[in-house]
Amino acid sequence: MSTPYPLSDEHREAFWRKAGWHPHLPEPEREAIERRWDDESIEIAEIFGF
Repeated sequence: MSTPYPLSDEHREAFWRKAGWHPHLPEPEREAIERRWDDESIEIAEIFGF
């Protein structure tokens, strides 16, 4: 499902950092966080205060 207004890269990265993402993580770990937290998942998590 695509959102009509996708999140900005800055918004997405700020959220991923809360979930443990860091640019210096090994690539497989970074990609796992990025796959787990797509725009829709981020929006839902933020609604519930994550």
